[in-house]
Order: sequence, then structure tokens, then C-alpha cells
Amino acid sequence: MARRSYQLAVATTALTFALILLGEFTAVSASGATCGLEWPYCNGQLLPFGLPLHDFIEWLHRAVAMVVGFFILGTGVLAWRRFDERDVKLGGVLAVVLLPLQVVLGGTTVTFSGLVPWGYMPLTQAVHHLAALAIFGTLVYTTLRMRELAGLGVGRVRTAAVAGLAALPLVLAFSRNTVFAVYGTRVQLAHHAFELVVFAAALAAWTWGRRRDAARAATAAGAAAWLVTVQILLGTGIVQFSAAVQLTYYALTAAVGALLVVAARLPTDGPTAAATAD
Repeated sequence: MARRSYQLAVATTALTFALILLGEFTAVSASGATCGLEWPYCNGQLLPFGLPLHDFIEWLHRAVAMVVGFFILGTGVLAWRRFDERDVKLGGVLAVVLLPLQVVLGGTTVTFSGLVPWGYMPLTQAVHHLAALAIFGTLVYTTLRMRELAGLGVGRVRTAAVAGLAALPLVLAFSRNTVFAVYGTRVQLAHHAFELVVFAAALAAWTWGRRRDAARAATAAGAAAWLVTVQILLGTGIVQFSAAVQLTYYALTAAVGALLVVAARLPTDGPTAAATAD
């Protein structure tokens, strides 16, 4: 039963990853403020047949978000009912609690932007994005803990840290005004996808470091995850892009890399912590 719960958690986390990217695509393709500011209808239609392309993209985003929401709810219920460990229960509940907040923020940015003056402003978009990242991070943690409790063991901190380091050059390459002269839709989506990979890898290294009682490695990995969060928020338009912002992004990338190197080099392959992390 624990393994099936873990498999559902894996699917939910993967779908959430895809949903975040779909939301990014909806925004950068100028499809977010379509559908006539209606919900659940899209320009008077409940079904997508005959909708213009941008309206269809927004409708698709809403439909996928609804499906993923049910997956998150199911994962949260299983985490609460089938596991005795406090952190697993709290992780599942937190993802479910954050879900309505994310829905309201999404509605504020697209559906209510005509009613709320600040609905489509960068700050609201940033908070919306931060909530999505919080849900994704909570699901990553809960999934990794379910993996352990399903009898698949605790992963190695070094493996997670090296995975993050492998994705970091791609984060830098796809960042704005670095390799590609035009920060188009495909470049932006690839950039954000690799940022999420580094974030998930750092979070995995933090989780496994805690489970192995490797406090220093966990601290380094946790700090890396926080810095990646700052990097992601810089890309939401909360501050206007400039040379200073670009240099700050490069500095953050270097700091994330250094922290992941520290996490990878520290001895962390001891026995799993006997007590459940909380």
C-alpha cells in the first residue's frame, strides 16, 4: 500500500512540474488574460470547441490545473491516512492547504484582473509563482519520504547534489541575454524547467541529508534551494530586468553551485536517521 501511495505521489509531483511550465507558457504566450475574464466559462463557452488559439491555451491550463488539483488532493489524503510519520502527514496536508490559495491567486491574475486593479501586476504574479513553487517543493519532500517508507531506501545526498550541478550550466545558458539573444517562449520555458530541476535536486539533497543526520550537507543544500527560489522570483518580473539584475542572477548561480559542491563533498553516507524528520 505504501508503494502505491508513493507511485501516486510521483505522478502528482511530475504533473505539478508540467503544470507550472504550462502556466509559464500560458503567461508568456499572452494567453493568460483571455477568456473574457470568465470562469469556468471561456468567452461564454464551457467546452473548448471553436475557441481561438489563445483562449484554448488558457482553457487548457485551467483544465489541467483542475486535474492536477485532484491528484494533489488524493496524495494529501493518502499521506494523512496511510502514514504515521508526522512530516509525511503534514507534507500532504500542506500541499492541499496551499492549493486553494493558488487557485485564488490564479483567479486574481487572470479572471479578476478586470475587477482587481493589481490583479495582473508583477507582484501578484510573483506571489502566484511562489505558491506554485511551495506546492511543488512540498510534494517533492513528501514523495521522497514516501519513497523511503515504501522500502526503497534513502537516496544519496551526493547524487542529488551532482544532479543539480549538472543542470546548473543549462540554467545559466538559457537565462536572459546570456547565450540566446532573444528570450523567446521556448528559451524561457527551458530556462524555467532547468531552474525547477535544480530546485528539486537541492531539496532532495536537503531531505536526504536530514535523513542521514548530515546536518552540514543538509544546511548547504537547503541554502541552495532558497537561492534558486530567489532566482526564479527574479524571472517573474517582480523587478525590472537590467544589467544589475543579470549580474545578481549570475552571482546567485555561482553561489548555488558552490553550495551544491559543498553538499556533494561532505561525508553524508552514514546510516539513516532513526527518528522521523519533523
